[in-house]
Amino acid sequence: MSQPARDALIEATALLLEQQGYHGTGMSQIIKESGSPRGSLYYYFPEGKEELAAAAIAQRAEAFAAFACAVLSERENAQSAILHFIDQVTAHLAEANFCSGAPLAAVALETAATSDRLRAACAEAYAHLHAPFARKLEAGGYTPDDAAALAIFINAAMEGAVVLSRVQRSIEPLRTVRAEIARVLSGPRA
Repeated sequence: MSQPARDALIEATALLLEQQGYHGTGMSQIIKESGSPRGSLYYYFPEGKEELAAAAIAQRAEAFAAFACAVLSERENAQSAILHFIDQVTAHLAEANFCSGAPLAAVALETAATSDRLRAACAEAYAHLHAPFARKLEAGGYTPDDAAALAIFINAAMEGAVVLSRVQRSIEPLRTVRAEIARVLSGPRA
């Protein structure tokens, strides 16, 4: 069986999980959306939906971290780079008609208490998402501990703002979070 079928299954699953969550995504829908033969699903993911979802979470985290690295590298200054990143996420969310932007939130909320495999996959994915911000902040003069803490704060604030933006169908929550992150990053460093 071809590797493109595996990749198509993972990509379709990642998109569906982001849009409708773990419990709202069925195997038949994944097969249909991916265009892959049913047999390839069970060939590549013999343990079923949970194994496929874990692979999709890892793929989405890797893609999002690569996107963050690329966007953050466009600005030398850490504060400017992070604000630029928030601007890019805001534009993407608006262009996607408020249907994307929080690639892990639905699965994390739905499965953290019921699936050790998916909880661990989400935990690893979130750590992967924090890393580009921590590196940029550390390069900008923050201590490693402060950079790590701020990276978690920035990602948590942004993800919360994306969720609120999706619910309100407005970019205002992201604008508010952007302003607060700018204020925090312009404050004194300990």
